[in-house]
Amino acid sequence: MQNFDVITRKAVLIGSPGHQNNFLRGVGSDIRNMSKFLQSNKGGAWRKEDILILDNPNLAQVSLVLRSVTADYLFVYFSGHGYTDWRRGLRMLALRDYNIQDLHLLNSSPRQLIIVDACRSYAAPGLSGVPAFEDHVDHFEGSPAHELFNEYIACSPEGKLIVHATQPGKVSIDSPSGGHFTQALLRVATRMKTKEDYLPCLIDSVLTHVPGVLRKNRNFQIPSIVYEEGNLTVPFALGSTQPSLKGKQKTGSGELVGTLAITLLLTGLVVAAVSSN
Repeated sequence: MQNFDVITRKAVLIGSPGHQNNFLRGVGSDIRNMSKFLQSNKGGAWRKEDILILDNPNLAQVSLVLRSVTADYLFVYFSGHGYTDWRRGLRMLALRDYNIQDLHLLNSSPRQLIIVDACRSYAAPGLSGVPAFEDHVDHFEGSPAHELFNEYIACSPEGKLIVHATQPGKVSIDSPSGGHFTQALLRVATRMKTKEDYLPCLIDSVLTHVPGVLRKNRNFQIPSIVYEEGNLTVPFALGSTQPSLKGKQKTGSGELVGTLAITLLLTGLVVAAVSSN
């Protein structure tokens, strides 16, 4: 039997909140929630030592880390300010000292997923607000999730994807409790139902449900895969046979559990302040 413990995986979570009047209060929440999700069984039971958090890094720090974390699978998450360079159509991300293209987050790892929660507006961001992400992550007893996730990595062809929270020219809404997109993404990912525990749910399957959850909160962001090479099939989430909330919606590689309950939670919360990254 093959030993999948030899498979290497790394996650780099980058929080770049800006400063003074442009400070994004939800970035810290986004980083904490994403780290918590990754370490859960539904997120693949990542080990804490395989998750590196960069708090308001500069370009040199990001570049150094990305050169040193080559792995069989690399997951990079960015929360912070961004914009579209309208002259060249480039997707730009704001670090503490420099603005960089999202392509800068790619490295030589053969399998890589990059998720960006940042604006893609052509102009300066406005203000907006969000409900809190609530942790309903299941931890299955005696979970084999870590080894199974490693097996899915080993079986995946090489490939790379970059996902953005919104479309070109649009803002990505944020509040003290985190970005709307990140919260919706994690709500969906933790409620994917499959016929057997631990079956893989790919990022495109999870993204299918995110706009509907956002719309219930009067947010019309549409996330998209903006860069793709190869055929990455490493899952973003592992499904469960047991629903965590009532209601479900079918999808090609799994079911979204708790759609009705999520909707009630989202629409029942008052949006008090509006801030966008």
